Amino acid sequence: MTALRLPADVARFMQDIDVEQVWLTVLQPSEAATYDDVARIAGIEPLGKAWIEISRSEARALLAGLLHRSLPYQAELMPRHRAGWLADEFIDAFGPYGGRFATNGVDRGWTPATDYVMDRGVVVMSEIGSGIFWVAETKTDSRWSRTRTSAAYLS
Repeated sequence: MTALRLPADVARFMQDIDVEQVWLTVLQPSEAATYDDVARIAGIEPLGKAWIEISRSEARALLAGLLHRSLPYQAELMPRHRAGWLADEFIDAFGPYGGRFATNGVDRGWTPATDYVMDRGVVVMSEIGSGIFWVAETKTDSRWSRTRTSAAYLS
């Protein structure tokens, strides 16, 4: 089995986009068994039955879109070609084939996973590990008191 590794420059570029909050977490196979496990470890709300499974190509396109344009105003965050490259690197870090992918919404609808007005992301589960890339914009007044953090576990 290949060891999971997300290159440090890829993680840095993904975390440095100009949005209010980014969550980036990469886990080894023994660290998470479900999408909810990955979400909890990353610091976002588990969605249970609200996860929407998507294909590898849909996950790649969603991720590239989140890296390319902001959620609320569709402002360019980085050039399309760089966003595509980063999406490929992230998805391919979990192996060239197979894997399972999920998100919290498609098109204009979503189930919130944070205490922000808008959030969206991709969770990956594969034989060599799991991971999440999530972005959020526009903090709401919230009864929640926990702190949101970003983390990347790099090999």
